[in-house]
Amino acid sequence: MKLFVTDLDGTLLNSDHKCTDYSINAINTAMKMGIKVCIATGRSYGDILELISGLDDMPYIISSNGASIYHADGTKLHSISIPKDQVKDIISYLKYQGLEFEVATDEYTYVTQPGLDILNQELEDLGDISSEKREELTNDVLGLVLSQGNLKVVPTSLDLLKEIDSANSISSISAYLNKINDAKEYFSMDSRIRTFTSWKYNFEMTSSKTSKGIALEYLCDHLDISLFDVAAIGDNYNDLSMIKIAGIKGGMENAVPNLLSISDFIAPSNDKNGSAKFLYKLMDDMGLIYK
Repeated sequence: MKLFVTDLDGTLLNSDHKCTDYSINAINTAMKMGIKVCIATGRSYGDILELISGLDDMPYIISSNGASIYHADGTKLHSISIPKDQVKDIISYLKYQGLEFEVATDEYTYVTQPGLDILNQELEDLGDISSEKREELTNDVLGLVLSQGNLKVVPTSLDLLKEIDSANSISSISAYLNKINDAKEYFSMDSRIRTFTSWKYNFEMTSSKTSKGIALEYLCDHLDISLFDVAAIGDNYNDLSMIKIAGIKGGMENAVPNLLSISDFIAPSNDKNGSAKFLYKLMDDMGLIYK
């Protein structure tokens, strides 16, 4: 293994959307051993930096589900975005459908105040559901949005459009799965857009010209590393493209069945430091002495 690639939410991060000291130590150890590390996530670049601030050195980063690729020294290697006029059309449809949406650039993840109001109202409208279910939805729906360190709340979609030239990705979250599924199906008919889910309450869009897998191939070409020498781990549908092409395929215990079915190794869940334990196992298999 020459390159270790890990997703964030549901993989390296726990259910509180935090990177534990155990996971930070595992990545620091790998990089000290000469293993290159890449974070590949749907989150935007500015948000990722805050989440991995405990690392001694910067890893390579694939952000916004492949839209941007960053060298470990912080320079951008490659980027494929959604044009502004297309962003306008997408968010107009989402607004009409009564859906919250987020628009990500490298610097910020934008959300409108009306969008946050929609999420809060959805949770309130759920009414007599169990307290356990409400807690799950609050954490999974609002929690993920508010955990983004580079979140920028703007008054309206017009204000949002004034601040961007293009978007790396656009995503939508709802407590109502039917709303998410209907919108995803609508956009799946647009050949310019790639749609996918990274967890059950959302769907995401990037340019059809990119994915985590496409970005990983680009990074490996740049680093002159064979995909055979890449280990990758993830938990959801947006990770499939990179897991499929990696020489060593890892899946989280909490991963979707499609991903587990192609995994060589099933790691413990994200609340049990599964990604880091997978990394330590790989280093053990290589005979590295790090303790």
